[in-house]
Amino acid sequence: MKPAIKSERSKDFYTIQGASMAEKTTSEQAKNCTSKSKPGMERSLSQGQVVDAAFRMIDEHGYGKFSMRALADNLGMGTMSIYTYVPSKQQLLFLVIQKMMDEYDNAPVPGEFWEDTLHRTCESILTVNLRHPNIRIMQLQTQLNPPQQHQRSVYYLHADQGMPLKVYEVMYGVLRSFLTGFIDVAAKRQLELEEQGDDSNMGGDWSRISANDTELERFRQGIDFIIAGTRTFAAPDPCDWRTPIDPLSWTWGRGE
Repeated sequence: MKPAIKSERSKDFYTIQGASMAEKTTSEQAKNCTSKSKPGMERSLSQGQVVDAAFRMIDEHGYGKFSMRALADNLGMGTMSIYTYVPSKQQLLFLVIQKMMDEYDNAPVPGEFWEDTLHRTCESILTVNLRHPNIRIMQLQTQLNPPQQHQRSVYYLHADQGMPLKVYEVMYGVLRSFLTGFIDVAAKRQLELEEQGDDSNMGGDWSRISANDTELERFRQGIDFIIAGTRTFAAPDPCDWRTPIDPLSWTWGRGE
């Protein structure tokens, strides 16, 4: 019988969003980036400060209002000076996405079973993306591939639990498609980017179901479906996979 190791989950979808938005604060570094330099002098910054400023601008106002010139003005420097910190706009946006993904909770919990890990990490991904919906939409608009750091961490997290590679490959493929579709729709709705045309087929259960398909309970049910499918695919393996108690045995974080 498995020990009762369960991750604490938020009770309400909108509670997650509200609490998360309350957590959004501006770092002292980002505030300092807006300070004026002396005439004729450009400020000396770190790459991290430049990324922080870009992140803050896109997070607050959306990618449509962002430009390298606007970023340079915000930092009190010439536009070309930005490229001394990042080689291209594409790389800057990549680092902005990475900054958001650094907030994901994908660290191992000793003794945690893989089902609880899946719920915990996936709800963290949902929460973070809805905390920063403009960053999520920017990723869609630019079609940038996501940084691999998070994927690597999740891979080693489940590998340390003992999940076979062939099972992980199938589970991850289904899970990624589910997360992408769910979060993209939820972010658009949060930003009120969806518009409804004149549709004669509106009404009935199909419309009600569609309108409620981004509720937190639906999200959790989707993860449970993936867990059930994973168990079926892995049969007759008992799927008794969990994180080792001893952190020294973890490959996670070392990437070995």
